[in-house]
Amino acid sequence: MGSVGWGLLACAALVLGACGGDGVKPEEENPVPQEGELYLVHSAVETNGSRTNYFTLVDSLEGTRTLDYAKSLELPGRPRLYAAKGVGFFAIGAGEAPTITRYEVRDGTLVAGQSLSFQNLGVKRMGAQAVHFVSETKAYYKDDAQGLVIVWNPAEMAIEKTLRLPAEFIRQGYVTALSQWMGRDGEAFFALGWSTSTYDGSLPGSVLVRVDTATDELTWTRDERCRDLQKVGRQGDSLYFFSGVVNGLGYAVKGAGEFGQQDCFLRISPGQKTFDADFVGSVAPALGAGKVGVVIALSEDGTAWMQVADTSVTPTAPGTTYAEWYSKGWGWYRMPLATLKEPVRAPGELGAYSGFTFVAGSQLLITQSAADYSTSSLVDLSGGTAQPRLTFPGFALDIARIR
Repeated sequence: MGSVGWGLLACAALVLGACGGDGVKPEEENPVPQEGELYLVHSAVETNGSRTNYFTLVDSLEGTRTLDYAKSLELPGRPRLYAAKGVGFFAIGAGEAPTITRYEVRDGTLVAGQSLSFQNLGVKRMGAQAVHFVSETKAYYKDDAQGLVIVWNPAEMAIEKTLRLPAEFIRQGYVTALSQWMGRDGEAFFALGWSTSTYDGSLPGSVLVRVDTATDELTWTRDERCRDLQKVGRQGDSLYFFSGVVNGLGYAVKGAGEFGQQDCFLRISPGQKTFDADFVGSVAPALGAGKVGVVIALSEDGTAWMQVADTSVTPTAPGTTYAEWYSKGWGWYRMPLATLKEPVRAPGELGAYSGFTFVAGSQLLITQSAADYSTSSLVDLSGGTAQPRLTFPGFALDIARIR
């Protein structure tokens, strides 16, 4: 992993699980005002195969501070965080059982509420970034294993209905990969694709899935131009879907063909319900030879933030595994999405791949971790130099703005 990596290899393949416990009131190092912006940081410390998770309230991402875990919500196992700004609560999903629990912030304390099980619907585990909140009373959960969307009420913690994709979208022998959610007024989208079971290549094509959030009508369209669409971004009402790191591995090791292609992204223009037929983007021409780029995030000012593999360092020999591909040679770059020209490398040494980012306006936070993940920092790359913001024991798993 090197000495200090730019990210978390562990975050790319975590399978998170159970939750439980009571909240404690943060104070001093983790002040919690009753008004204004509020963030929730999910981090963890792993010792001898046992993981302890910490959910810490933070009132600002400006300045430098050290998180105090004595004042955090502490949960065992491998929980998932589901949150959205403005809904007034967040949820934690368990991995040992397909259960989701609602939490609220009351007087600076994280308080657990009702739980809801998806087990009777065939859900085996809670997925990462699987929830899309429409409102305080409506949310969607997407289950990749079944091609299933569950409509549920977070206020009443009750299941309302299920929406099912065609059975042929689940391909035997391959992993069904679902992108992050992307929503705008009245609709929500995600992309569906397929990777090998060893995560060293992606099959051609993708499916764009759309949910009408007023009627819950589920529709889909097949598109053959890109594959492994995982990360998403928004500019105004234009929505973007970017190919992922598994496709990058397939392309770097096996070349363009059955298991990979040059990086690729598609757009849904305002008022449209499918990918634009006349638009396909790629960061490869700007990066040049010897580099494979993956767009991780799109900030509000139109900057595409990329993890870029230097193939003179990152392994690309035949038979390279995903763990080897992720292990070294990756750096952060930024480039205007509108021009796709003049990429700029962010400060820092090359290290392990990381898909972890948090965008707040034009601000972009990534993680820097010690080689043994004993400590980590959230670092702001938006300026000309890397600026540490939050430092804590262990490694970062997620961050969300909850107010």
